[in-house]
Amino acid sequence: MKRFFILTVLSLFLVGCATSQNKPKKSFLSDVKVGSTLRINSPLTVPATEVRASLQFSKQLRTPGEVNKWEPYCQMVVNTIDNLDKEIPAINFRIRRVVRDQEPFSSNKNSRRTMLASASEWKNLSFMSSSVVTTWLIKTYLYLESDRYPDIYRLVCGQAWDSYLSRQMYMDEFKEAVGTYISLLPVATE
Repeated sequence: MKRFFILTVLSLFLVGCATSQNKPKKSFLSDVKVGSTLRINSPLTVPATEVRASLQFSKQLRTPGEVNKWEPYCQMVVNTIDNLDKEIPAINFRIRRVVRDQEPFSSNKNSRRTMLASASEWKNLSFMSSSVVTTWLIKTYLYLESDRYPDIYRLVCGQAWDSYLSRQMYMDEFKEAVGTYISLLPVATE
């Protein structure tokens, strides 16, 4: 009987291993290759006295302060602050650099954690909490360039995560955040 049980378990294990595991691999925004094109399909507005045009849930937000960092978001960043609204036209940008980053994050609205910093360096940030879970803001930076619009700096996309869940933004989450405003074209399609 013991032998039958072992053979049954071993058979089930082997069948499980032999079963096709053809799940499509999800791609991350950070997988975008340098030299790809970021296309602005509809003009974006950078509000007066700001440097960011914010996108979330497939729409443009009025101000960067409206961004819910617990959900996927993206922000087009320009180099200069203006006293009037600034329009980023519908043009293409070359992606010259892709950087993944994470930083400690705390929000009074969604977290009971309080961030503490020492006077020496930001690297000494820590969180006080009743739990040991740290919250992270996981970001991808796409550094951009254009001959037609030299004031552009980069596209920043991210989302806040508790440490045990944290990961980079999937490409489908990027598309949900930016909607039809922005498209990414791989190097080969130009």
